[in-house]
Formats: sequence, C-alpha cells, structure tokens
Amino acid sequence: MANINRTPESENQNFKQIEGDSWQSTYLPVICAGVVMAVVLAVAIACSKTSDKRVAKISAPSTSMPEATGTAPSTSVAAPVVAKKLVKKPRPANATYVNATYGVSFSYPRKYSLQAGDKKLSMPIQASFLKPGAIQVATVDLPDDLYPDTDFSSALLNVSVNPSLTADECGQFVPNSKDAEAAKPTNAKLGANEFAEIEQMNGAQMNGAINRQSDLKYFHLFKNGACYEFALDVETSRKPDVDLAQADRGKIFQQLEKILATARIKDVDLPGVENGQAASSTATQETPASPVPASAQAKVVTPDQKSDQK
Repeated sequence: MANINRTPESENQNFKQIEGDSWQSTYLPVICAGVVMAVVLAVAIACSKTSDKRVAKISAPSTSMPEATGTAPSTSVAAPVVAKKLVKKPRPANATYVNATYGVSFSYPRKYSLQAGDKKLSMPIQASFLKPGAIQVATVDLPDDLYPDTDFSSALLNVSVNPSLTADECGQFVPNSKDAEAAKPTNAKLGANEFAEIEQMNGAQMNGAINRQSDLKYFHLFKNGACYEFALDVETSRKPDVDLAQADRGKIFQQLEKILATARIKDVDLPGVENGQAASSTATQETPASPVPASAQAKVVTPDQKSDQK
C-alpha cells in the first residue's frame, strides 16, 4: 500500500483548491442570474423608450381645411331666389276734384259719390243767388245709409257759379220764402277762404207732423269776377208711425265742412266775365253769356296721380 506524503504546502494548496471550487459553485450561478436579470431589465427599458418615441412621432391628423387655390372650383351654393310677394297698396281714402274752367278744386272721401256739373242736369238744390244765371259745377253726396236707425235722409255739398253778379250782390242771399225778410249773412272762414254764410230751414208737413225737413247752409265767395256758391244740405225724414232716433245734424255738417275747408279757387278767366268784372250789363238775366259746361276740363285726381304728375 503506497504512502501518501502530506506536507503543509500541499495541504494549503488543496484547501485553496477546495475553497475555489466551493465559491464557484456557490456564487457563480447567482452572479450569472443577476447578470441575466440586468440584461433583461436593460432590454426592457430600452424597448419601452423606443415605443414611447414611436408614439410621440405619430401625430393626430390635421383638421384644418386645405387653402383654396385660384384654380380650385368654387364650392359655394347660390341662395335660392325667393319671389317677392306683391304688396297691394291701399286705395287712397280721399280723391280730389279739379275743374280747370272755373278754377275750383276740393278733396272729398272716396266713399262719397261725386257728380260733375252739366248744363243738361238740374241743380240738386235751389241756389241762393239774387239773380238767375247759376252754373252747376259739382255735387258730393254722402251715402244714404251712413247713419242707420236715424231719421237721416240725405246730405250733400253743391258747388255752383254765377258770373252775372257783382261783389255786393254776391254777399246777399235769397230769403227762403216770399214773406220772410232777407237774412243777414255772417262771415265764416273755412280753410283758405273767407265766406259770407247764411243758414235756412225748410220743412214739409203732412197730417200735422213734420215729414221732411231740410237744413241748408249757403257760403258765397266773390272771385274771378263771379260769385261762387257752396251749398250744404242736410235732410231728414220721419214717418208718424215709425220711431227713429234723431240724426246729429251738427256732426253731419262737420263732415261737409271738412270738404269745404279743402276748397281752392284759382285765378282764371271765366266765360261770360270781361276784365274780371261781372258782365251783367250785357248778359240777360236768364243765362250767363256763353256759359261753358262745368264738366269741361274737370277731372278727379287721386293722391297717387298727384305724385306722378310732379
């Protein structure tokens, strides 16, 4: 059996060899595992940073519209054409009567009726001139049904001219009866004109009761060498067996006087008048010299026609 020689040096060497083998077997796996974990962690961190950079580089799509170029076709849509609705203008409430022959004009409500004078037509009411020779110019009638359930019968404004009177004679009026004294006129200013005025009442009786009554107001004005008369007439009628309210004559006269206030008389040369004076010395008392029908050169002008003529 062989002897193994053991020396201290050999023992120390062997111990170191054993110790080295023991350290490698104990710590080397741990170190390798740590290194592997560090590498894995480093790779993970690197991948995470790379993905963040890629996400940052991806930007949201722009919502701004591209700028239109000069050659790009227009995309605007024309607004639909809406047809204008025709607005019907209201009919003027008043009309104007103009008579160029005698220079007379006045305005009146359109709902009233107007009749231009004609020498073939008789005057609707008797004139109050001192001498014959009246020429009918125009008449305005109020509607008969203007005041229902009253004794109102009719109302009118009549215009006439008498070129055979002087200025003094024009200021006088004919009494309403032969026995009555000549009434004294008063001065009345309506609109741009100053008139001599008189009022007369006439009534017809039947069976002891008043059946028909006429209230007349005459206005005279001397101009152009002739006498102009504006007669306002309000008539009422009542039957004994019919109970009707009494019409307000003052209110009705106010409607007629509103028309009279618009009257204008221009300076014109009247037929039958020489040098602005009445031709009573040469004319007969029956008719004026060479009268011209009042309807000649007479017309009705509405406010719209007036604006068109300007």
